[in-house]
Formats: sequence, structure tokens, C-alpha cells
Amino acid sequence: MSRWDLSAALCVAIAVLCAAPAAAQPEAAAEFAQEHEDKPDEALTFSASLGMVYASGNTNAWTLNGGTQFRLVRDRHAFSFDWTMAYGRADLTPLDDTTGFEDTVRNSNARARYDFYLTRMDALFVALAHRWDTFAGLDTRLQTQVGYLRNIIQEDKHRLWTEVGYDFTYDNYVPTQDPDTAMLAECDPAMGAPMDVEDRPANCIIEGQNVHAARAYVGYDNHLASAVHFTAGLEALFNLQDGDDIRLNLDAAVVSSLSDLFKLEVKFKLLFDNVPVPGRVRTDTLLTVNLVFAWEQEKEPEPAAEATAARNAATEGDAT
Repeated sequence: MSRWDLSAALCVAIAVLCAAPAAAQPEAAAEFAQEHEDKPDEALTFSASLGMVYASGNTNAWTLNGGTQFRLVRDRHAFSFDWTMAYGRADLTPLDDTTGFEDTVRNSNARARYDFYLTRMDALFVALAHRWDTFAGLDTRLQTQVGYLRNIIQEDKHRLWTEVGYDFTYDNYVPTQDPDTAMLAECDPAMGAPMDVEDRPANCIIEGQNVHAARAYVGYDNHLASAVHFTAGLEALFNLQDGDDIRLNLDAAVVSSLSDLFKLEVKFKLLFDNVPVPGRVRTDTLLTVNLVFAWEQEKEPEPAAEATAARNAATEGDAT
């Protein structure tokens, strides 16, 4: 083979190698565009739940629990609001006329959230939460959260996702003693009192705290059957200033359809705080059974003629 033949063969090989990526580039660009232009399914849902327990006799007690959920998804924007509450009173000594009903359960949890979907699988979010739980020592807990959401599995009846981000928590504690009984010198760190809360006298009143935390969350959603829906989520908050301060929040629920509008819900909530409000325990749990009224906007099925025209148009576009 002559020198010119070798040069020609080399030029042909280079041209083929250069043409292959060039031919693959439009396809790769199309896949990238499709991945980043997809959007979440539009949705509009609302539900309200209510449950009650009443006991009489040797113990007179009643507990009321309920809540509501709302979710709206349009284009790349999603807004949701969740609220649950529980309130109960009891008279543990009904034969004693000097006693009466006292509060035994008193808490409320609310959260509002906005998501902006970058793709069907990715979103940025910001959320605001409020907790009122006087028996846990919290007169007010305000949380602001920002972060990133990633859908690991996203199917019609099966979803697994995770979230990472930042959480700022402001706690306002419920006073447990009369301020007049607390001696300033024993309670004020500036006057020589212990810096650690647990080392101070029991009559010292702690007003509250601010916590900066890293947040991680894993959520799971599964329509086990046409009439059964299971959801679960685990949230972990890691105090960036105190490594021992870790909070875990677990929610799990099973909802069974009774009719098109009414459902039966069994819900479990666990709240764990490794460094709780002084004088309180680390773990709170709540198990509720509620009757739920649920409404969901159903998407109208695409007419057959329009669906066929859309498919034909897409086929013609691909051919060109």
C-alpha cells in the first residue's frame, strides 16, 4: 500500500470517528432536553379528618383529634398545607367533688410548603412549620426549612424520595415555675450559674433557644391496592452547634377507602428529641384513628381523536 493510500485511509477513519459523536449529539441533546423539560402531574387534593374518644365511669375522659391536608400542583409549582391537632381532658377522680376535668392532651402541628420543580424528579423547596405542645414544654416552636428534593422512584402508585437541606428552629418554652421563686444568681450564667441547662436548679426558668440544623428526610408513598394507601416519612435534624442534639420525626399512615369521599385513617406519629426541653422526656408518640373526608380533582381523559392527532403530530415531528 502506498503512502497516499495510507493517508486516505487515515482520513476516512478520522472522519468516521468524528461523525459518530456528531450523529449521537442530537439524540443526547434531545434526551437531556426531555429530562429537564418534564414537569410533575397537576393535582388538586383536599382532605379533613376527625376522631374522638369518650370514656365515663371510674375515669371520665374525652379526646378530640383531627386535621386537614391541601395540595395544589400547577406547571412547575406546588403548594401544600398540613395541620393536625389533638386535645383531651380527663377527671381521674370522679368521686371527689373537689376535683374536676384537667387537660391531658394538648398539641398542634402545622406546616406550609412551596416546591419549585426543576424536572419531574428534582425540586427546590421552602417550608414553614409551627408546633404547639405544652406538655412537651413548647409554647411555640417555629421552623423554617429550605432544601432540595429528589424522587428516586416516581410511578403512578409507587413513590420513594429523599430531601436534604437546612432547618432553623426557634423554641419558646412553657414556664414551669413562678419567676419570683427563681433566684437570679442561681439561674443567670452571667452571675455565675452553670452554663449547662441540666446543671441549673429546678426552679430556673428557661425561656427558649435557637437551633441551626442540617436536615435529611426519606419519604415513601404506596397505593397497596385500589382501596388502601400507605405513607411514611422519617425526618432527621442534626444541630450544627451541638452534636448531641438530634431530633427524629416519624410519620406513618394507612388509609382505607370506605367510599368515593370518605376514608378510614390510622396514623402514627413519633417525635424524638435527644436534648428535650428541661424536665421533659425525649419521646412523644401519638396514635389516632380518624374518619377522613377526601376530595381529589380528577384529570379528564384525553379524547381518542385528540390523542390520535397528538401521537401523529409527534411521529411527524420525529420523522422531520
